[in-house]
Order: sequence, then C-alpha cells, then structure tokens
Amino acid sequence: MTPANNSDTNGPAPDEADIYQAELLDAEIHLTIDTGDGGKRRGWLFYLHILAFVFGAGLLVLLVREVGVAPVFDALRQVGGGFFVLLAIAAARHCLRTFSMSLAVAPEHRRFTFWQAFTTRLAGETISFFTFTGPVLGEATKAALLRKRVPLASGVQALAVDNLLYNLSVAVFISSGACVMLATYRLPAGARVPLVVIAAGMTLVIVAVSVAVVSDMMPVTAAVDYLIRRRVKGRWLASKREHFRRVEANVYDFYKHRPAAFFAMFACDFLAHATTVAEVYIVFGMLGFEPSARVAYIIDSLTKVVNLVFGFVPATIGVYEGGTGFILRTLGYATLTGVTIGIVRKASMIVWALIGLAMLVRHTAPDAARKLFDRHPRLRQLMDNLVLSNMTHRPARTFVSVLGVGVGVLLIVFTVGLAHGVLRERGRRESEVGAEIMMRASGTTGMSGTQRFTLPVARADEVQKIAGVRVAVAVGQNTDASDTGFGLRVVDGVEFERYARLSGIHIVEGRALEGGDEAIVDTVWSGEHKAKAGDRVKVFGREFELVGIYEPPGGGRIKIPLATMQDQVGSTGFCTAILVSCANPSEQEAVAARIHEAFPDDQIIFTRDLPELYATGVPALNVFIDVVVGVAAVISLLVILLAMYTTVTERTRQIGVLKSLGMSSAGVAWIIEQEALVVSLLGVLVGFALTLAARAVVMRLTSLTVDIEPRWLLVSLLIGLLGGTVGALYPALRAARQDAVEALSYE
Repeated sequence: MTPANNSDTNGPAPDEADIYQAELLDAEIHLTIDTGDGGKRRGWLFYLHILAFVFGAGLLVLLVREVGVAPVFDALRQVGGGFFVLLAIAAARHCLRTFSMSLAVAPEHRRFTFWQAFTTRLAGETISFFTFTGPVLGEATKAALLRKRVPLASGVQALAVDNLLYNLSVAVFISSGACVMLATYRLPAGARVPLVVIAAGMTLVIVAVSVAVVSDMMPVTAAVDYLIRRRVKGRWLASKREHFRRVEANVYDFYKHRPAAFFAMFACDFLAHATTVAEVYIVFGMLGFEPSARVAYIIDSLTKVVNLVFGFVPATIGVYEGGTGFILRTLGYATLTGVTIGIVRKASMIVWALIGLAMLVRHTAPDAARKLFDRHPRLRQLMDNLVLSNMTHRPARTFVSVLGVGVGVLLIVFTVGLAHGVLRERGRRESEVGAEIMMRASGTTGMSGTQRFTLPVARADEVQKIAGVRVAVAVGQNTDASDTGFGLRVVDGVEFERYARLSGIHIVEGRALEGGDEAIVDTVWSGEHKAKAGDRVKVFGREFELVGIYEPPGGGRIKIPLATMQDQVGSTGFCTAILVSCANPSEQEAVAARIHEAFPDDQIIFTRDLPELYATGVPALNVFIDVVVGVAAVISLLVILLAMYTTVTERTRQIGVLKSLGMSSAGVAWIIEQEALVVSLLGVLVGFALTLAARAVVMRLTSLTVDIEPRWLLVSLLIGLLGGTVGALYPALRAARQDAVEALSYE
C-alpha cells in the first residue's frame, strides 16, 4: 500500500487542484453525455432521478389520500411543541457527525473551528438531501468548502474515511435491527425472507470491510480491475484506476496509523444512530403510544434500509414515509402511524436542510457576488449607488427600520382582518341557521348579542300565519365572557323543537334541551373544548349541564332554553329577534314585503346580508380601526424620522463632500428621501409577509378567522410610503441646509 501523502500544509499542489476539478466533472459523468459536437445532452441517469422524484411525490400524495389528510394533521398537532425537541436531537446528531468528520482530518491539517466544520457539513448534507446527484455532489461540496482550510488531498481522504466508517456502522445497525426483529416477532415467510437476506447481506459487507481494513486486501480496486476486464466502462475506469487505488490505500492506512481516531469516529457514528432511535422513541410517545426501545430500534434500523435503497430519490420523498408506514404495519401498528412518524421526521430533516442551505449561501455568496460583479459592471454601478450604499453601510439599522415599518403594516392589516374576519364569521353563522329573514323590534341597534329583549315572543305566532312563511321562531341572544376571559361569545336562547324545524339541527350525542340550566353545543365547540354530554359548562357565571351536542353549526355555538335566557336578562315573554324561513326561498322579498306590511314598525333584515352588516355596521369598531391606522402611521413616521435623522448626523462629512463637489441642496435632500422610500417599501413588503404568517398561525391554532382585504393592503402601502416620505422630510431639509465648509469640519 502507498501511504497517504499529507506533507502539504500550505494548500493543494497544482496537479492536485487539476485532479480535483476533473473529479467534479467526473461526478456528472452519468448526468451528461458528450454528443460529439461540443454540446451536452442529459444522460439517462439524470432522467431516472427525475422519474424517481416524480414517483416519490406521487407515492406521498397517494399515501396521504389513503390514510386521510385530517388524521395526519391531528397527529401532527399532537406533536406540537415537541417538534423542537426533535430538532434538538437532530442538532446533537449533526454535532456528533461533525466531530467524527473533524477527527478524520489529520491534526496537522485541522485548521478550522468546530463551527466552521459544522456549517460545512450542513451545507454538504443540504446538497445531498435536495439534489438529484445526492452524496456525489454533497461530498464534493464539503471538500470544496474545506479546501480553504485543509489541503485538498487531506480533505478528500478525511471525507472518504468518514463516509466509509459511517456506512460500516449503518451496516452493523441494519443487520442488528433485522436480527432483533427476527428474534422477537413471529413473522410470515414473506417478511422473514427479506429480513434474513438483509441481515446476511449487511453481515457480509461488515466482514469484507473488516478484513480489508486489517489486511492488505483492496476489494474496491479488485472490483475496478474486474470491470475493466469485462469492458464495463473500461476506458473511463482504466483512466481512474490509479486514483481509486490511491484513495482506497489511504483509507485503509488510516486504521493502521491512527487507531484511536478510528475507534473514536466509530463511537460517534453509533451515538448518532442512538439519537435517531431516541427520535423514533419520543415521536411514539408524543402520538400517544406506549414507547418501546426495541420497537424504536427496529423501526429506525429498517428505515435506514429504505434510505440506502432509495438514496437516489431527492429527499427520499414518498418512499421514506411509505417505507415507515409499511414497517409499522408489519409490526402491528396502523399505516397512519408510520406515515405520520415519517412525515414528522422528514419535517425535522427539511428544517436542518434549510439551515444548511443558509450556511451554503453564507459560504458561497461572497465569491459568487464578486464573480457576478466582475462579469456585469452595471451591477457594480448599481451597488455603488449612494442610496443602496447608505442602506448596506448600516445593515442593522436598516433592518430595524424596515421591521418598524413592517410592524405598522402588520398592525393595520392584521387587526382589521381579524376584526372583520371574526364579525363576518359570526354573520355567516347567523345567516346559515336556515332562515332567510330576521325580524327585530323597531329602534333596535347593534348586532347579535347586544340587542335588548323588546320583541314579544307571541309575534312569532302572528308571523307564522303570513302567506309564504314556513316557520317563524323567536330567539334570544346575549353575550357572555369567553372561556379564556378574553373577548365575548354569543349564547342563543331557543325553543328547541321549533328551532330545529327551522334550522335542521339534530342531536348527535346526548339529548335535546328541555328546560332549566341546560345547554347544548355544536360539534366544533365540543371538539375544541374536548367536551361531551354530561360535562359542566360555565355560562353567565354559573354551571350549566351540557346535555347534548348538535350539528350542523349555526348561530351561537352554545344554546340554552329561551325561558332560561329570559330569566337571565329579566325579560319574560320577550326575545331579540324572530327568524323566518320561507316556504319558497326564492320568494323571500315578497314574503318580507308582507311581513313589513303587517308590522311596519319592525326591522326586516335579509340573513344573506348579515356577513357584511356585521363587518361594517359596528360604529365602535370603525373608530377603533381609525385609531389603529393612526397609530400605525405615527409608528412608520417616527421610525423613518429617527433612522434618517441618524443617517444625516453620521454622514455630515460625506454630505459636505457631496456639496463641495457640486451637488445641489435638492439633490442631497432627494437622496435622503429616496432611502426613506426604499426602506418604507421594503417595510411594507415585510409587513405583508408578517401578516400572512400571523394569519396562518392564528387560524391554525384557534377558531378565529382573519380576512386579508385588498383595500386595506393598499391603505397600508399608502400609509407606509406617506409615513416614510413625511418622516424623512425634516432630516432631508436639515441635510440640504448644511454648509459645505462646516460639514467638512464636522467631527
């Protein structure tokens, strides 16, 4: 064997650099094929990767459709904040693998910190995870990023040793997991045979590598020689045979020259596998199962088989989740459980892959930007623009200014969207009770839950006799404090049998209302509060018995007997509204005209108009929105004012230079205004993004509705730009009035 030549400590020799670049091109040998005319066409392996990705994505869609979307989301909600625990476990795994990779580098060449090695590993793993080239380009990326601090030859050898030992530990892990499953489960022959093949195959690999490491055998080189003799890629393999032999020799010499590092790396790899087992164990517990270390060990070892076989599928999409589902079903669990575990673990991988992508950008962006500017001088001129240079000179201040304007936009759009969304949702529920017409007493103001009980209940019987009316029902509505103590909820008082005829609601659990302190709730409320018939619910400050759960939802989510509601407000014999259902809904205008003719003093409202009436018919809300808009405008103005004032103060000497070179006062002021407008525009865009994120979180975690209205997006845009313009006006004028001589002498 030829030992590794690690004498170069100052960087790779020129021939090594050429070899490295050639190897990067060779990594694409199956992705591109020379056409003979200087061009390239895609190789069959590239299209195979694309086909594999499409297959995996389709498989994932089929799996989710098979088990159902709702059960998957319910299971993911069970994980909840525990997902951060999984991210922490994954972080520990990456740290162990980073330490192993660092140990593989010879001490005299280890000119990097742990953080630099950690970010390098994450960047390389991101390439392996997302791209069609997988580990080939991923390992090349690690070598390229390490090249600045480690000689190329040493870096390539270290990565080869690290991968060999890790794959050897994977083989041990898979073989032991298959043996544990064979020993502890009674499996049909269809399941036992593949497990025996897996265990035997992995054991054979372990033995072969172990013999090669401790002896002078070189199986990879022997395999290359065999393929050359068989003329399988013979010309290419013959040109690379010496390279294969040299790399293999260096890998095996690692054991002989550095046994302590060899076994320490092995230990790190097995500890990394232990973290994946812990991950499965914890997810099992989060999903409500009795966690078992044995089951977690088996699941994780067999999912590594899936990763090994389908490693060419980008992100192992579909096949990883499907494989986990199949393994869990073989162990006696539901396929849904396996798919959920696979999705949760994949989500953790994606998060760390995105972090790795950020690290890759951080490593490569400066060189890429420099090359881009060298090729495109106009971009360099753009970046040299005074406005952009001012913004990039103090990135922290620019970021805070953008964020300040964004918060103002968030305050406007999200607050208005939440207020209008909640009211429209309430109006929508009111409009879906099965009535086309709502009748209220004359002089009634406000919306549901805020009216006085002034309409006689007997009026419903009179309305019932009008031609075209199918059923008329008296209802009473009042507001009560919510369970959280924040906000109000509407409670309906109804005569159940008559109300059921109008709305079509029916009891799905328990019984109907009879009288006294009884309540029924809809299925949405019972699901959110985990309530069932027989529980107690607090309404109006006292305990009510929850006697039933009804569907479909409509009106207030909690309903109590009308007589109980009347006793609560002290208005026996009165209600807040009469709901009218027409025999023919298409004739509701004619029916409404007859009702108005019979009772000219009462208010007639079509329920179809309720959503917009709720959103626009609350005077106090409109005042509140005006206050919010004013506060947001002031925030934007002050943020820009302070930022631009600070800019002018810091750049007094630069302003003096500009004026001494002939720039006019108007030109100086316009530079300040331009910067303010750019910051304001960026702040508005950030505010839109924050609003969408807040909306998604609120609607996912609560039953609240947030409507993002285009009109208010435009209002927030105008306020942001106007606030930025006005806020920068004083600093711009101050800069314009500065005397050039005094500015140049400013300290």
